[in-house]
Amino acid sequence: MPNSLSWQVIASVGTRVAIGAYPLVFIAAFGWVHGKVAFDAAAAAINWAAYLNVFLLSGFALVPPAVARLRADPSRAQPHAQALADHIALARWLLGAAAFAALLLWGMIDRAFPALSDAAEGRLAIWYPLFALLGIAQIPLTLWLGVAQATLNHWLAFGWLAGSRTASALAVVASGWAGLSATATIGVAVAIVVLAQIAFAKTARAAVLALDSGLPSLKGRVRNVLQANASAGLIALIGTVVTIVPVTLVGHVRPAEVGTAHVIVALSNAFGAFVVAAFLPLSLTLADQAASARTPKPYCRRVATAVAALTWLTIAFGWLLYALCGAAAWRCGAGLFVVGTLVILGSGLRLAALGVYHVALFRGRPHVALLSATCEAAIVLGTMATLLEAMHLAALGVAFALGGAARAGVALTIELRVLTAEDR
Repeated sequence: MPNSLSWQVIASVGTRVAIGAYPLVFIAAFGWVHGKVAFDAAAAAINWAAYLNVFLLSGFALVPPAVARLRADPSRAQPHAQALADHIALARWLLGAAAFAALLLWGMIDRAFPALSDAAEGRLAIWYPLFALLGIAQIPLTLWLGVAQATLNHWLAFGWLAGSRTASALAVVASGWAGLSATATIGVAVAIVVLAQIAFAKTARAAVLALDSGLPSLKGRVRNVLQANASAGLIALIGTVVTIVPVTLVGHVRPAEVGTAHVIVALSNAFGAFVVAAFLPLSLTLADQAASARTPKPYCRRVATAVAALTWLTIAFGWLLYALCGAAAWRCGAGLFVVGTLVILGSGLRLAALGVYHVALFRGRPHVALLSATCEAAIVLGTMATLLEAMHLAALGVAFALGGAARAGVALTIELRVLTAEDR
């Protein structure tokens, strides 16, 4: 398989989209097989388990740059290999913390979604631990995915992760033919994904050992990387207000619409995964582009322009689907497409700040993005709390659009100015 940057982008996009779109594909297939009540209850359980994503610490964003430096500068392997060993130790510590948090969340899910808990006849508390297992398994997954992609094993990651999620979704559909219960369906689907991730982690570890066979002898020290990752983790924590809390609010206030809200937000997350993955290979070249690393404005503008183009293409494609839907005389609500358009627009505006975040990560200063992330989260949460009762799902679209505009505006002005000032 060719290993040019374009092929890396394709594989990276395919992998991240498969991960980001899996909750959407799963819930759609699950609802089709098991009905509307199961659809909404499973969406609530997935949403509640998604709060464990805070332990991803923004996807161990500092791992790929460290591995990329290890690959680019083998003569100075020790500090880069030590950084990886420290992150492996951190992942183990986070697994324990996430398991404890999952138990706490388990005790609160029925109170968070009281109407859905009654409608699902107690199954919500049974399904949540299964989705929590999937969420906890994301911690080592994001670590080793960063390692695999930084060692240019993009197609290896795509094969394992996209393939397993495809098999899991097909298993959900097959469960309807086999007559499996909803609980058994979820168990099988989660098992397929988790077992594949374990196998993938082993292959990714072998790839990095080929770069530095002395990695197992290094003792990981969590304290070495905790502060930097805590900064990125705080950004992830604030980001849950944008990607998770809105669905919880809808589920609590408008329980009959929680499934639809989850699908809309999942589409936004899948689009975000696509954009982030598309620019990941480019971000890893900052180590080789001294000028771009020192003078970030051209790089940040290049990313923002490309993200804007992808956003408008995605929106245009969505409305093309709406036109085809109407031509086929299917029941397609224009209101949902409007909400979806606003959500994608908000996601595109948020991701216009991606180049600024790349430079901040490269410099080991992820906390620079805290200001824009906080502004976005405050606006999204405030808008949802104010408009949800009156506007229903439309409040979701408005909140995403306003929050994304704030994120882009602050990042491309204030935060970029901070990074540029460091060059003087």
